[in-house]
Amino acid sequence: MRTAAAFFLLTWVCFVFPEQKPFYLSLETPPAPELTPAEALDSFSIAPGFQIELVAAEPLVEDPVAIAWDEAGDMYVVEMRGFMPDAWGRGAEEPIGEVVRLTDTNADGRYDQREVLMDKLVLPRALAIVNEGLLVGEPPNLWLCPGRTGDIDCQNPVLVAEYGNQPGSVEHAENGLLLAIDNWLYSAKSDRRFRFRDGELVVERTLFRGQWGITQDDEGQLYYNTNSNLLLGDVYDAQPVIEAGNSGAPGLRIPVSRGDQVFSIRVNPGVNRAYVPGVLRSDGRLDKPTSASGMTVYRGDQFGPGHSNDVFVTEPAANVVVQLRLDSAGLQAKTEHVLYDDDRWEKRDFLASTDERFRPVDVSVGPDGALYVVDMYRGIIQDQVFLTDQLRQHALSQGLDRPVGLGRIWRISRTDRPASEGAVPGEAGALLKHLDHDNGWQRDTAQRLLVADESSGINGKLRRLIRKGSTRQAVHALWTLEGRAALKRRDVLTALGREDASLSMAALRAGHGLLRRGELLSLVDSGDETISHHATLYVRPFNGEEAVLDKLIGMLNRHQGNDIREAGIRSALRGSEVQFLDLLTANGGDDRQVGFVAEMVTQAFRADRTLGAQFLERVAGLRSLPLQEAILGGLFEVTRVEGFERVVLDAPHPLFTDPPDEIWPAIAKTRLGFTWEGDELVADLKPLSKIEQERREAGRRYYAERCSICHGADGAGIASSGPPLADSEWVTGPAERLLRIILHGLQGPITVKGETWDSVMPGHEAMPDFSDEVASGLMTHLNRAWGHRGRSIEPSFVGEIRDEEAERTDLWTAAELGDVAINTHYRDFNGTYGGGNFTLKFYYENNQLMVQSVFFNGAMVEEGDDKFFFEPREFRIEFVRDNSGQVTSISIPAMGAELPRAGD
Repeated sequence: MRTAAAFFLLTWVCFVFPEQKPFYLSLETPPAPELTPAEALDSFSIAPGFQIELVAAEPLVEDPVAIAWDEAGDMYVVEMRGFMPDAWGRGAEEPIGEVVRLTDTNADGRYDQREVLMDKLVLPRALAIVNEGLLVGEPPNLWLCPGRTGDIDCQNPVLVAEYGNQPGSVEHAENGLLLAIDNWLYSAKSDRRFRFRDGELVVERTLFRGQWGITQDDEGQLYYNTNSNLLLGDVYDAQPVIEAGNSGAPGLRIPVSRGDQVFSIRVNPGVNRAYVPGVLRSDGRLDKPTSASGMTVYRGDQFGPGHSNDVFVTEPAANVVVQLRLDSAGLQAKTEHVLYDDDRWEKRDFLASTDERFRPVDVSVGPDGALYVVDMYRGIIQDQVFLTDQLRQHALSQGLDRPVGLGRIWRISRTDRPASEGAVPGEAGALLKHLDHDNGWQRDTAQRLLVADESSGINGKLRRLIRKGSTRQAVHALWTLEGRAALKRRDVLTALGREDASLSMAALRAGHGLLRRGELLSLVDSGDETISHHATLYVRPFNGEEAVLDKLIGMLNRHQGNDIREAGIRSALRGSEVQFLDLLTANGGDDRQVGFVAEMVTQAFRADRTLGAQFLERVAGLRSLPLQEAILGGLFEVTRVEGFERVVLDAPHPLFTDPPDEIWPAIAKTRLGFTWEGDELVADLKPLSKIEQERREAGRRYYAERCSICHGADGAGIASSGPPLADSEWVTGPAERLLRIILHGLQGPITVKGETWDSVMPGHEAMPDFSDEVASGLMTHLNRAWGHRGRSIEPSFVGEIRDEEAERTDLWTAAELGDVAINTHYRDFNGTYGGGNFTLKFYYENNQLMVQSVFFNGAMVEEGDDKFFFEPREFRIEFVRDNSGQVTSISIPAMGAELPRAGD
């Protein structure tokens, strides 16, 4: 009878509430057969006035991901042959990757000869032509094939550094190797830069940039992206800011393109999380980028001046190349998304294909000024670590898992303009003329070759270009001399004397270390904001002098509230912050400058912990409450940095022993950063047991490999990728909510520290290595990282939440998480403690720990691991556990008493 009733009920439910087919499955998805190159040409729609041609295809090239040209015009290609051999990524670690050189032997515009330079590589990803030979990035190695063009020896490569050594996913490791105008090599997904000096590779720390792809404009400003942001960038030289310890400064890693969308010419159900509302438009096309990859600022000549500084970005998930029009005047950068009319879809991107296997992963401007598109040409481009079941099912149903081992390289050119010559002359005089070439690739290559040119009189000829050459020639001449270690102060002053903004900026960047204090201070007063800002950054070596500090105070007053200019002043102050603070307050620094002071103190204290005591002295001596709180707040922020160790004072500072009531809350937080002999607060945070510490270490590694990608190694978040976790209410708040987000993911919008984020975070539940042990370690790490004071999380807690949500497949929303039962660990404390006339009963109710007694009744407030107080803080307790973790008693410090647990 029960079976029949159940069947009847099930039938009724299905009839009344029929299952809704997900939108992405309701789309009429065209088949995606493998196309020949000729058939693929017919699948393209390109901007009017342009044409696309094939220059290489399988078997000449296979799974290409990056290209470069030498001065002879030969193309070098990285082939990532091991990427996703099947829909599960099995065999990806096989050493089958190659680096090849392609040559056009009959000058017909198509490459016809293939030479394998390196083979047996595991997922190689980057290369660069340098004067020392060919650099190849094959994680975890950076190889140098020594030699000159045409005589490169890859049979005996030299290991010069590690590269891409970021385990976890092929999608998240160093890539790019862009040789920039400043003679340094930069990579995306990296905080390092490289250059050769006297045959040795020099490695320096730089700003962490992007995810996949990096490019520069004519001035050498760097642009990059993430998979969901078409273009990020810097509006000034980041290096002095990095050296000052302020990598999060405004104006760096800014979203240059905003409100990003893509406009394909086919439905796109074959993208990760197509089932999430908003990923696809109502017409079935991908709405926002999910796989933005390589990009280039167009610095060529073949397209014509109307396309100068256009940026082209590949989006393989949408099968398009996007065109952005860049405006980067002054200390700002923004773009306009250039779209073209389409008969069927209304609007489309610069290059779009109906072929789902068209996978543009990079673009480059070639020696002829045309735009070259690297087409990996394959069905699956999502690494298995992030491949959802939905996307795998789509790939298999469309047969996209086979074949592999294809690849094409396409050339885009205007139909009404000729191409440049391909090769670069080898003679020094011709190279000097090439510094004024209309094609940026030609200028860059000429500069590279001149840096190593041993012809007599080169330096003098370069100086002549600085005096009398065009702006472009003079700019490259400055950087060429810098690369030759031959740049002189008089060269910099000559360039500055021409009063050309672009040339002055290049002179300042290349030669600021050669200028004197007065020369830099005069540039600080420049009417050109970009020059003034850079001069401010570069004046730092002189910041111990009162004249410089006075100038910086004047700049602060002049640019109050300008985030970028204030960040420049803070960077210029590095090492003299205490002296500057004294001058600022002596000169009438007021409460308007509290934000500046707080960040300045944070920057200084992070770099030099010995300054802590000096800043405490300044707090004690100030009468301005806002400035006092600003200094204390700046000190506290550093305690949140992972790995922070408390400053040891000779004795407790009076601020801690007899604090002024009006700033007590700020002092109480700052107190976490200081200790002294006999300080009892050192034990305030419950130490982790050995097994808890081991779990946390595993969680820390997991975070570094998987989570820091979007949230930053410092938990501060990464612009346009992921919100901050440090001090986030979603991390320091209830573990039940945080764990559910980690397990099943989150669909925005969600508010984090007052800022709204509207993006998608995938869950980790299905990750093969995300066991209860690892998950508990990750949770414990997040609870203790960056100054957080949370509790250790046990694997059993993770298992309980997994069981509760075993049927869940959807991403969480903030609203849903608001209904989740929280603080369930308070149930550990349920029970009666003490006895006789002093009995306390604790119980879990409405997400809170409640107390019932003769003296105190109501909700307790958690202030630490197993520590609680009852407002207004007169009654403090700590629950005491035995070696097995069971709560056995409560400790009441004010009474010096410990009450045993009497029962539940």
